[in-house]
Amino acid sequence: MTGSLGSSFSLSIASLREAYLSASAAPVDVVREVYSRIEHDRRDDVWISVRSFDEALNIARKLESFSCSKLPLYGVPFSVKDNIDVCGLQTTAACPAYSYMPAQSASVVRYLENSGAICIGKTNLDQFATGLNGTRSPYGECRSAFNKNYASGGSSSGSAVSVALQQVSFSLGTDTGGSGRIPAGLNHIFGLKPTVGSLSSHGLVPCCPSLDCPSVFSLAVEDAVLVADVMHSYDSLDSTLRVRRPGFEFGLSELPTDISILVPELSQLEFFGNQAGHDLYLQALDYISELGFRLQHFDYSPFIEAGRLLFNGPWLADRFASIGEFLIANPSDVLDTTYAIVEGGSSITGEEVFKAQQRVAHLKSIVHSLLQSNNLLLLPTVAPLYTVEQLKKDPIALNNHFGYYSYFANILDLCAVSFPHGFYSNGMPFGLTAMGPAFSDAVVARFAKVLTDPLGHVFGKSRL
Repeated sequence: MTGSLGSSFSLSIASLREAYLSASAAPVDVVREVYSRIEHDRRDDVWISVRSFDEALNIARKLESFSCSKLPLYGVPFSVKDNIDVCGLQTTAACPAYSYMPAQSASVVRYLENSGAICIGKTNLDQFATGLNGTRSPYGECRSAFNKNYASGGSSSGSAVSVALQQVSFSLGTDTGGSGRIPAGLNHIFGLKPTVGSLSSHGLVPCCPSLDCPSVFSLAVEDAVLVADVMHSYDSLDSTLRVRRPGFEFGLSELPTDISILVPELSQLEFFGNQAGHDLYLQALDYISELGFRLQHFDYSPFIEAGRLLFNGPWLADRFASIGEFLIANPSDVLDTTYAIVEGGSSITGEEVFKAQQRVAHLKSIVHSLLQSNNLLLLPTVAPLYTVEQLKKDPIALNNHFGYYSYFANILDLCAVSFPHGFYSNGMPFGLTAMGPAFSDAVVARFAKVLTDPLGHVFGKSRL
C-alpha cells in the first residue's frame, strides 16, 4: 500500500488541521498514509491488533459530513494501549488467555472519537501493565524507535513507539509508576501524565486502581494537552474520578514569575553506571539556568521512599486484588516475571496497608511543602539505558532502575510531563520530566513547552 501524502507529511495535530482547513488533504488521505507507514515499518512488536483498512476508511469518510472547525480532533489518527477498551477490538492486556471483546469503548476513547479522532488499533504493552521496559509481552519485546537493540520503555511500549514512528498523531497509554513517561523519554516524544482522577479510568483494565490514570503520548506538548482536555469530562461510570476543580483545565498556563525549579542534591543523583546520562542531565541544568530559571536543590530521599512502596510495599495488594484471581487460576498463561510481581501482593496484611498509608501521608506533607511556592521538579525521565538482552537477564532489578525518577509520582499526587532533550552518542534519546502538585498540569505543560520550543525541531523519529 502506498500513501498519497508522502513520508515527510507531519501527523502533528496542528499540521493535520492546517491541511484539512486548506483542503490539501482529507481524512481518507491521512488514513491511507497511516496504513502505508504501518505496512512499510513492519514493526510487529508495536501493534497487537489493527483495525481493518476498510473500516478505518469508512470512519474517515463519515467525517466528511462534519465541519473540521467544529471537531477539535477531526481526522486525527490515534492508537490505544491494549489495556484500554475499544469497541470492535479485543482487549488483551498482553495476555491472550485474558482477552475479551468489550461491549463499549472506554469513556476516554468515546470522548476522543466523538471529537473526530480515528482509532487505528491497539498497541503492545508489558503484560497487565506490570513493568517499565516493554519486554514483558507474549506479543514480542517492544524496542525503541531509534535503536532496536534497546528497550522501548513500558509499560505503554507500543503506544510510544507508534507515535515516535509517526504512524499515528497521538496514543493513549496508562501510567501507574511511570508507564506514560519512561517510553516517551526513550523515544523522543512527549508523555503527559495527568493528575490522578482528573480523567476517567472507566474501561481500563485495572493495574493498581487507586493509582492508575490514562496518559497521552504525542509529537508536541500542545497536542497532548488538547487531547487531555477533550478527555476531561465528568463520568458517572468512574467512581475514582475526583470532583472537578473550578477553573481547572488542561492547557498551557503562564508560568509564575517567582517559579523555582527543584533538582535533587547532586549526591542523590543515580544513573546506575550511565555516566553519559548523568552528563546530559547536568548539561540540561546549565541550559535551564541560561534560560533564566532559578534552580534549587532539594532532598530526594522522601521521593525514593515513596517510590519503593509501589513495587516493594502494600500497593502490590491493590494490584493483586485486581488480577490476582485470574493469575492464580491461570498461572501458565501469565509470564513468570509478571506472576512473581503480582503474586507478591497476596501476602500483604491490613496492618501493612494502613502503616504505609500513614507513612505516605507524612511524605506527601513534606513534598507538598516543597512545591507550594510555585516550584516544579525537574528530573531525568529515565536514568539508565538498557538493551533488551540486558533486561531479559535481570528483569526485575533493572526494571526498577527505570523507575528511580518515576515510581513516586502518583503515590505523592503529582502530575508530570516527560519531554525530549537531546540524544546520546549512540543515537538513543535523552528525556527530562517536569512535575508539579495535583492540578498544576497546565503549568507543568507550559514549562515543558518553554524548554523544548528553542530546540526548534520535529520530535519523534524522522521518516525522511
